[in-house]
Amino acid sequence: MAFTVNDFSDLLRLLAERPQWQVELRNLLLSDDFLALPQIVRELAEAQRQLAEAQRQLAEAQRRTEQRVEELAEAQWRTEQRVEELAQAQRALGQAFGQLQNSFGATVEEEAESVLQWVLENKGYRLLQEPFSLALNGEVDVVMELQDATGSHLWAVLESKARLSRRQVMGWAQQIRSSGWQQRLAAQGVAGPYLVYIFGIRIDPGTIQEAENQGIGLVTGRGERVVPKGLVQPSAA
Repeated sequence: MAFTVNDFSDLLRLLAERPQWQVELRNLLLSDDFLALPQIVRELAEAQRQLAEAQRQLAEAQRRTEQRVEELAEAQWRTEQRVEELAQAQRALGQAFGQLQNSFGATVEEEAESVLQWVLENKGYRLLQEPFSLALNGEVDVVMELQDATGSHLWAVLESKARLSRRQVMGWAQQIRSSGWQQRLAAQGVAGPYLVYIFGIRIDPGTIQEAENQGIGLVTGRGERVVPKGLVQPSAA
């Protein structure tokens, strides 16, 4: 029996009147896979939405990371710049301190020279040349070539300290009596005998007594505090 247009129209009318038939007919005509397509499409759309959100979050995280890296790079640059500034300041401070030490050392030596020259001239010694200093693996701060009232030739040698201790008095006395040290002095034309002094702007307790014990002179800004006990004669070669 042929299926006519009228039959098809009747079928459509019946399907319209009975919605449950539409479902059954759809299930009959379409496979399960085809019927599942709408759900699959919805799931794919949701998956795509989640992927897009994940990509957005990843992009935001990357942006924050790049910003943090830039901030760290900027902080590192500032730190390096600050370190360089501190290094320059330290070098400048070191130079200034060195200059201050040199200036202060020169001031101490000049004061010592002035006081000693005044003391010796008042004792009748005659200065034969301008005072000078010697660097002999340890500096002799003031050297004076002298002539006494009898015409004898001698050398005044002095070490100066801003603050003088008992140990320094002992060390200087022992040093000037050392044959090796006297040989180095003689090699520079300072052959002795030696009138030995030590100078301090400030002196610690015990320095005066130590100078007396060692037999060397001690001078301060107030003048001669200890008179040397004679001359230190050069050691035999």
